[in-house]
Amino acid sequence: MHLLTHKDYLKIAFPFIISTVTQPLLGAVDTAVIGKLGVAELIGGVAIGTVVMNTLYWLFGFFRVSTTGQSAIALGKNNHADQASSLFRPFVLALCVGLAFIALQSVIWKAAAWVISPDAVVGQNAKIYFDIMIFGAPFVLLNYTIIGWLMGQAKAKETLFTQVFGNVLNIVLDLVFVLYLDMGIAGVAIATLIAQITTFAIGVAFVLKTCQFSLFEHIRTAKMSRKDLKVIVSSNIDLLLRTVCILVFFNMMARVGSQLGPDVLAANAILMQVTFLVSYMFDGVANASSVFAGKAVGQKNPTLLDNVIKLNTQWTTGFVVVLTLLTFLFNQSIVTLFTTLPELVDLYLDMSAWLLVFPLVAGYGLTFYGIFTGTGTTRPVRNSSFITLLVFLITQFIAVQHWGNHGLWLAFTLFYVGRFVFLYPYIDQVKQKCG
Repeated sequence: MHLLTHKDYLKIAFPFIISTVTQPLLGAVDTAVIGKLGVAELIGGVAIGTVVMNTLYWLFGFFRVSTTGQSAIALGKNNHADQASSLFRPFVLALCVGLAFIALQSVIWKAAAWVISPDAVVGQNAKIYFDIMIFGAPFVLLNYTIIGWLMGQAKAKETLFTQVFGNVLNIVLDLVFVLYLDMGIAGVAIATLIAQITTFAIGVAFVLKTCQFSLFEHIRTAKMSRKDLKVIVSSNIDLLLRTVCILVFFNMMARVGSQLGPDVLAANAILMQVTFLVSYMFDGVANASSVFAGKAVGQKNPTLLDNVIKLNTQWTTGFVVVLTLLTFLFNQSIVTLFTTLPELVDLYLDMSAWLLVFPLVAGYGLTFYGIFTGTGTTRPVRNSSFITLLVFLITQFIAVQHWGNHGLWLAFTLFYVGRFVFLYPYIDQVKQKCG
């Protein structure tokens, strides 16, 4: 294989960056469209319904991550049976989990309502949203496996089209169903459900169109022995536990922020939105690295892996510089996109120095993570996540007492520093897979 060039890397990374950045827009659009109706209980209903569904999907987001890694490794081996099994096996598991969500919907809703304890009217609206959205669960999880497989096969344009088309369709249907057909909260949910089903159909079409061999000749690879299932479940549980650590982290940020007062909670929410956008930028680089790193393991090509690590570092550094500069230049403009309330603007500006350091402290951890997941090296990801969460919990417990919200953001920053510091020392485990 020729040496991986910046052009090769960007050809995969750029579409992934665009497709991942469109993701956080969906919740914002749902909320904005419902917000046009001017009823606070409807906005609250969508917000709570979205939290419930997103928590379920986030917990099972490993379907995309692990499928990308296995698909990339199979591509590197150029083994048709492995390529087919890297799609079929997670597909079957994702379908089972999605159908289980539908079967257990009443239990899930009762548990969510007990945890969140919404106001009665808000709760009714959230349940309308949830009762429709839950039927999209199988399609969302199956989409994870399809998108993951396409990414692993280095089908960047197909991945981009599938995700962006689904998101744009969702936005258009939101506007039609809510603002023109006056369907209210049910309109938002139905729009999203239609978009999820359409995205699934487009993804399947791309898989069949781009595959260089007949997938159905290898349909038997969907069958898993106990050993196969154990390997898949083990790596996915590692990624699930890593996700649980991140969920605990974000929930603690919200909980401690709310204890510091509603204005601090609101200002922190705006700051967090900015960090999410920056994180999604780095996620595109991580996805590109995961594809090439998985390919290197499939080919047993240590030179390619070293090349991937080098390019990952260079592009991450480039993004760190650019994103830090943009955050600095547009610091005051960013907050006015979210609010013009003077007290919130003041709080945001007081805390915004933490945003300036965020690309530097977060970038390398967020992108090197892709090299580990792309090669199926999930145990270090799990272990480093546990240690990082522990550092965060201890720091926020001590620092908030002394420095208030600045103490909380110190803990936040150390969490992201830890995601690189505690993960990178395991890089030799990745290199051993190319031996």
